[in-house]
Amino acid sequence: MYGSVDMDNNVLAVIGVGEAAQPILKKAKELGVKTIGFGGADSISKDEASVFIEVDIFNLEVLYQYSKLYKVNGVIATSEITTEITAQLAEMLNLPGNSIKTGFYGRNKYLMRKKISELSTVYQPNYFLYENQEVSFPIMVKAVDSCGKKGVYYVTNQTEFIKAVALCKNISTNGTVLIEEIIPNGDEFSVECLANGEEIQIVQITHKETSGAPLFVEISHHQPAVISPKLRALIEQSSTSILRKLGIRCGMAHLEIRIVDEKIFFIEVGARGGGDHIADTLTLLSTNFDYYKAAIECSFGIYESVPIKNNSYSGIYFNCHGNKHLRPLFEAAFDSDWCIENTVTELNFPHVNGNVESAAAGYFIYHADHKIDINSVLPIEKRQPIRINDYINAFDLLWSHNKEIGRLISDNELEDGINKFIHKSEIVAILDNHRIVACLILYCNNFETYEAYICNVYVLEQFRRLGLAKKILDSAKKSVKEKGFKLIRLHVDENNYSAIELYKSQGFILGKEINEKGQYEMLFHIV
Repeated sequence: MYGSVDMDNNVLAVIGVGEAAQPILKKAKELGVKTIGFGGADSISKDEASVFIEVDIFNLEVLYQYSKLYKVNGVIATSEITTEITAQLAEMLNLPGNSIKTGFYGRNKYLMRKKISELSTVYQPNYFLYENQEVSFPIMVKAVDSCGKKGVYYVTNQTEFIKAVALCKNISTNGTVLIEEIIPNGDEFSVECLANGEEIQIVQITHKETSGAPLFVEISHHQPAVISPKLRALIEQSSTSILRKLGIRCGMAHLEIRIVDEKIFFIEVGARGGGDHIADTLTLLSTNFDYYKAAIECSFGIYESVPIKNNSYSGIYFNCHGNKHLRPLFEAAFDSDWCIENTVTELNFPHVNGNVESAAAGYFIYHADHKIDINSVLPIEKRQPIRINDYINAFDLLWSHNKEIGRLISDNELEDGINKFIHKSEIVAILDNHRIVACLILYCNNFETYEAYICNVYVLEQFRRLGLAKKILDSAKKSVKEKGFKLIRLHVDENNYSAIELYKSQGFILGKEINEKGQYEMLFHIV
């Protein structure tokens, strides 16, 4: 069973003993695993290793000889730059590792793209290695094997281009520069994966927010990503195909993608855990899955897979200019139970040039039974409606709401109704303290007439006269328009005068006839 394997006789070679090695070394110590840490004299985590060996970590023969001497039976990379040498060492020692049979595809961005081009279900921008060709702007310029957003530039003119190419040549280990067309706008995600031979497990999907062009600084991460089951399945299938195609066969992998019109656009992959505390903190909080333990077990070839489920929400916000509009949220974090770590000393929201500078300026990490965002701290009348279908606690929220408002149906009927709402409608709600205070159900399923239908509009009595009904109706109308529908229908009791007046004020037209249920039909025409 998972967690019951005796680790006492295992010896793990840890390649690179910098900051990123700390969670691996600490977990290995906790498991009783002896670690042989390889790194330079200034390695900041060297005291965490059972044995530290000062060595050039790119000297494969030296690594091999020391590994044989200490009877190493597992090897693990700690950062982007150590992934290839670790795969080579594993091959020499005949131990579990990422494939190098036809080359290593876990670091070089150009080789990655060439390999991914063999997958018909995954999309990519046009790309090429720069050899003085003509280019059109805007364009992405990348050092071919850089990491951590270093050596990645968005350029809009020839002057910027010349400068970016020069910088990337210096950053790239072989002076090679990759040119990419701009991927269309869309939501960006990272996927935390675990490879154990041919078996690929999707551990978590993280929604990533960035500052956008030109720097694309990562300003927050949220787990689990609030996405539809259909999109989740697409991401999981595509991620598995990508890792297998790239030969990722052992341990952690951090995959970055963008979703454009429900198409998966590949950005890049790292054969290691995600940074920004995604792998070492957020993933454990949101899934209760011991990611680092599993990675170490994969290195020894003794991992036995277990189901991984989302059980709560976690995330990180960085104190940078891109989050300046979230000042109330940062202020609330100082005194909120959901904030489990806060390194912000001054709320100055500085301009930063990359992820390292962003982390240095401070951040806070949250853990809760719902996603923490600006809506969590604003007064109720200033909160914005959200679509809750894909929340992991959507069923519980709707169950509690219907019980609170006293809906007179059996529990079985309520359960069936809630499941129908979640899977076939759009649930628009305003939340307060893990509770629905305003809600409506929107159906946009009639693609013959393109007529939408709204039902179950309700605002809790103590939250009325705050404009919440108008907000959820406006949100529904916006969603209907975006989907290209032409008309919204709803029904209202003939004696519910306040609701009739509300709908009229929102542009709905009152029908002249009353149906057998004593209800008027009201219509809203999309302009």
